[in-house]
Amino acid sequence: MEPEEEGDLVTEYMFKLINRLKRCQEVAINKMEEMQVKRKTWYDKNAVKREFKDGDLVLVLATSRANKLAVQWIGPGTILNKISETNYLVEIPGRRETSQIYHINMLKPYYKRPEHVNVIINDETQNSLADQELEIPYLENNSLVYDFEDIIQASELNKHLHDKQMDRLRELLNKYSKCFSNNPGLTNLVEHEIQLVSDQPVRTKPFRISHRQNEILKNEINRMLKLGIIEVGESDYMSPMILVEVAGKEPRPCIDYRKLNGIIRTEYIFSSSKYRRTRRKVSAAKFITVLDVSKGYWQIPLSKTAQRYAAFCTSFGTYIPLRMSFGLKNAPYFFSKLMAELLNRLEDFVVPYLDDIAIFSDTWESHVT
Repeated sequence: MEPEEEGDLVTEYMFKLINRLKRCQEVAINKMEEMQVKRKTWYDKNAVKREFKDGDLVLVLATSRANKLAVQWIGPGTILNKISETNYLVEIPGRRETSQIYHINMLKPYYKRPEHVNVIINDETQNSLADQELEIPYLENNSLVYDFEDIIQASELNKHLHDKQMDRLRELLNKYSKCFSNNPGLTNLVEHEIQLVSDQPVRTKPFRISHRQNEILKNEINRMLKLGIIEVGESDYMSPMILVEVAGKEPRPCIDYRKLNGIIRTEYIFSSSKYRRTRRKVSAAKFITVLDVSKGYWQIPLSKTAQRYAAFCTSFGTYIPLRMSFGLKNAPYFFSKLMAELLNRLEDFVVPYLDDIAIFSDTWESHVT
């Protein structure tokens, strides 16, 4: 075969190969586009188009200051400008860069919760026994007087009550303002007792925590000492105090009673059906007022025996709780039982639910009188 003929055959083969590869590429691209359309249709079946306007309040998903590898929702921030279909300029107060561009997937709308307006109603009656049962002892601690005008303005009560009803509510709030406080009171009706199923003491060493977490615990301990919730002391039972950190919330100190709870005898059991009946009963009313008990557990004293069992430790000291601690096995049942007994004869218009008290009525007059 001549050299020129061999060269022509190689050139022809290369052109055919190139054309074949181009056709394969076109077929592959067409198939890929078809699959993209099918998959987009499938994955976007429940998708909702989101859009924010200038001035809207949003939460931003950003890295945590304490741990750069963790993320949390911060804010609320304010939408300053819409850069594109997916990017927005957001202003977040308190940050080094007050305004920054965020993708819409990093944003979610912020809804301001209506504040609960605390109301306590004391019906006057001629029955001295009923008066004695319904008497409300004022807190011995220095009460923190709330600005009820700010509470009413910040809530959505204006949308549901007319002017006369608002005036009547304001009168009630001012009349019973001594009943509201951030500092917990102390009841003399009961003491929380702890019974164990084992005589073997439970002692756990404090956990190792960072310096930042240690400072948070110290501040919490000092606050509890000032309120008389705890005292410095020793015990043969000891549980460690830990710091619970959840994204988007302030760090919360908590005592790890898991080992102690394992040997505590269960004393109180409330069925969940009772709470379901309570919710149905309250939801049917036209007017509802919810009282949030200020640190309800801390208003119940511990017996001397329970103080010994519930002692806790940190890396900088050991302490004895004087009030019922959060995390104890029977604490929720004991508190619910106490509230149920206090409101036993008032179930037609007042019911307890966990650490809240719901006052409900069908008419406004019966609700405020």
